[in-house]
Amino acid sequence: MIEDSFWDINSLMKHIPLKKSTIYSMVSRKQIPFKKIGKKLIFNKKDINSWINNGGKIETIEEDFPILNI
Repeated sequence: MIEDSFWDINSLMKHIPLKKSTIYSMVSRKQIPFKKIGKKLIFNKKDINSWINNGGKIETIEEDFPILNI
């Protein structure tokens, strides 16, 4: 189920020792992997686990960058 793949901010706080204000600050600085649906933040469990295993560093994926046809 797709619901089992994501956490909202309150669920995320139960799994990592960060305050809500810290998570919001990290989101605004793009220091934690997140998605936004409308105004709601969601966190992919797989992405968060990878982020934790990488010492809090976000891996840059090539598809995040636009392709330029020059």
